[in-house]
Amino acid sequence: MNIKQIKVPATYMRGGTSKGVFFNLSDLPKAAQVAGEARDTLLLRVIGSPDPYGKQTDGMGGATSSTSKAVIVSKSSKADHDVDYLFGQVAIDKPFVDWSGNCGNLSAAVGPFAIHSGLVDLTRIPENGVVEVRVWQVNIQKTIIVHVPITNGEVQELGDFELDGVTFPAAEIRVDFLDPADGNGSMFPTGNVVDFLDVPELGCIKATYINAGIPTIFVDAKSVGYCGTELQSDINSDSKALALFESIRAYGAVAMGLIDSLEQAESRQHTPKVAFVAKPQAYQASSGKSVL
Repeated sequence: MNIKQIKVPATYMRGGTSKGVFFNLSDLPKAAQVAGEARDTLLLRVIGSPDPYGKQTDGMGGATSSTSKAVIVSKSSKADHDVDYLFGQVAIDKPFVDWSGNCGNLSAAVGPFAIHSGLVDLTRIPENGVVEVRVWQVNIQKTIIVHVPITNGEVQELGDFELDGVTFPAAEIRVDFLDPADGNGSMFPTGNVVDFLDVPELGCIKATYINAGIPTIFVDAKSVGYCGTELQSDINSDSKALALFESIRAYGAVAMGLIDSLEQAESRQHTPKVAFVAKPQAYQASSGKSVL
């Protein structure tokens, strides 16, 4: 088999509790510089999807939704913005890239990447201090300001800021999401603080729909059979739980007006998110630390 190899510059970065592969738009092959099959095919191969083994061994993905991500950054076409930021959630076991929403965690890494890539005017970068990188989030059409610390003219990456879910400390990067719910809809898309959601597996339960950055469905933990102290493995290793939350997500997406029918949920896997909440209580974190 004689297939011509290509080289595409890329950067592997962590932002918050996520990590992904970052690209400068101009570095992508011409066909992948525009939305479509060529772009999706390239990103799927880079990340290592679809992988029937679910490990993404032959790719840059980390075999979890938090680490199977791609970011494309370019000089902004919007006034008063430095860069445009496009986020793709790459499915692990399917040939699918979801462009429907943002990744709030990786938003923090966009600022440093933009500076490293020369996409921010050098005259705006202090010798020491903080530079505000103004980002246009293309997926959700919103403005994000990333506050990047600078030391001796370079991005400060080392530091003592600690974040649950991340093993080692690093520099703190603050992120401001400006008017995340304005424009196309209100923070509560139905106009109600609490709605009733009819899910076949559960019946009618109370739910709160919030659309601010990433559309999310909030439900009481007890209403879905949980206490609120469950860890990631308690859900991800339970096929029945995953099916239940997918059903909540699909019916909630229709209620929020994000899709017109349940069948469309398959093509919008990244959003909305589902969150279950409970009253404060003691629990043991994934790290083994007891939280009282």
